Amino acid sequence: MRQASTGWLLREPSPGDGPVLFAFPFAGSGASSLRRWPGRIGDIEVLPVQLPGREFRIKEEPYRTFDAFARDAVAALEPFLGRPYAVIGHCMGALLAHAFTERAQEVGAPPARLFTSASLVPSRGFYGYYHPWMSERRIAGELRRVADELGDGPIPDELLPLSVRVLRADVRMCLDHAPPAKELEVPISAIGWDEDVDVSPADLAEWQGYGETREYVLHGDPLTFLTAPRGLTDIIEDDFDF
Repeated sequence: MRQASTGWLLREPSPGDGPVLFAFPFAGSGASSLRRWPGRIGDIEVLPVQLPGREFRIKEEPYRTFDAFARDAVAALEPFLGRPYAVIGHCMGALLAHAFTERAQEVGAPPARLFTSASLVPSRGFYGYYHPWMSERRIAGELRRVADELGDGPIPDELLPLSVRVLRADVRMCLDHAPPAKELEVPISAIGWDEDVDVSPADLAEWQGYGETREYVLHGDPLTFLTAPRGLTDIIEDDFDF
């Protein structure tokens, strides 16, 4: 594995002009949350994106706004945006992927497709279980529960306060984010999960207000996304026209 030339990626993209998929993590997590994903989906190279404030960027301050994130992320990844690429995000990661797409479109380097998973449209605003006024103890308990469900084992005690800090910052950023709907030039694949209690098929249909959209509902709960099930990778391979 070659060391990435930017701190935004876990690894340097392979040489050449092959297609890549930039994958954005969900709230409170880092790029390693996608470690169960394959390095490639067909001919598409999967590149998890690392945000400030987590994992090897833990000493950096998390972002306060999606606009600031998108500006910096597009600038950092600009050397790779000349090749065919798409973006995908899950839950909050879908909002990050959307913000990235808007900014990349503004600078003339849009992705071939925006994939969203388990996400309401950005204009709907804040939603979900977590709230910024939750106690440290309750957030820590939820982080432990998710880690247990994923089979990751217990979060080390010394890392738990850092994880709580990142999740709280992400939730606050989402709380202030409800931009008006604006149609993209980029086609969208909106993916839902039949055991998701927060995002229904009707909610997925609202992505049509953001551009040409294909909607899918896969079996599983939102955490199923992290295992890269065959149905999901098939959608990515079929819908990523490069």
